[in-house]
Amino acid sequence: MIHLSGIAKGYGSRTLYRDGSFQVNAGDKIGLVGPNGAGKTTIFRIIMKEEGVEEGTVSVPEKTVIGYFSQDIAEMSGRSALEEVMSGAGKVTELAHSLKVMEKQLENAAELSDDAMQTLLEKYGEVQGEFETRGGYDVETRAKENLTGLGIHPEDHDRMVEEFSGGWKMRIMLAKILTLNPDVLLADEPTNHLDLESIIWLESWMKSFKGAIVMTSHDRTFMNNIVTKIVEVANKAITTYGGNYDFYERERMVRREQLISAHSRQQDMLAKEEEFIARFAARASHAAQVQSRVKKLEKIERIEIPAEQQVMQFEFPKPPRGG
Repeated sequence: MIHLSGIAKGYGSRTLYRDGSFQVNAGDKIGLVGPNGAGKTTIFRIIMKEEGVEEGTVSVPEKTVIGYFSQDIAEMSGRSALEEVMSGAGKVTELAHSLKVMEKQLENAAELSDDAMQTLLEKYGEVQGEFETRGGYDVETRAKENLTGLGIHPEDHDRMVEEFSGGWKMRIMLAKILTLNPDVLLADEPTNHLDLESIIWLESWMKSFKGAIVMTSHDRTFMNNIVTKIVEVANKAITTYGGNYDFYERERMVRREQLISAHSRQQDMLAKEEEFIARFAARASHAAQVQSRVKKLEKIERIEIPAEQQVMQFEFPKPPRGG
């Protein structure tokens, strides 16, 4: 569905990733992980074509509907919470307009030739099918369900968006993206500003969502319960792991241990070769062998061990129970 192949991206002298690749297939549930500043949000912006890449290709099918929830709140005013959420129906709104236009044409069917009538009916059936598939007949119902699920009670659905604080506006924006019912949902920290009840509701919604999801979240339990694939953005590379977050942590550790072992073997080999070169460099009888080994070392790609992400741990004394 969405393919990022061999991409390179950076800002000035700072490289985010080189030769990075991964793909989003229909129905995928992907967790995007990595240290802060590694370029996770930039991945979203690249997919949305808000930013380009220096190398590689990014392929997004033209008809693919993408919903992007970011931490940047777009300007919202002049609508009720429910109206704001329903305005995000996007493709559904376009399809509804097309249906109305064709229905007008069908009212004047007598003026159409048989061929034109057949073409119009086929087109109407095609658009109506997509409209139904995208939930066009229950947009308002879904909008209300999403608002309520995210903690905005029915009695507040008709309140103007200007009356809500920033955190509640984030919930309205998230409900708007969910109501879009996209093919691919990009969610950057969707649990921010949510209480536990809303997080549980969102988790259930994402599990039952038929489309693909690519998400970041500091709530590891939330991510672990949803994703079936992890894409790690770290150390100037993009690496894909099958499985949820728990599997990723185990597999990452196994791969690191294998890398350390391979690095150790390579260092032993390099030391022996360099010792031979140093020992026989001045001897004419070994000149050919020395040059051969020098060239061999020049061609060897050195194994590097990325620095582990530093995690600071704090311990706080337990406060006495109140009484």
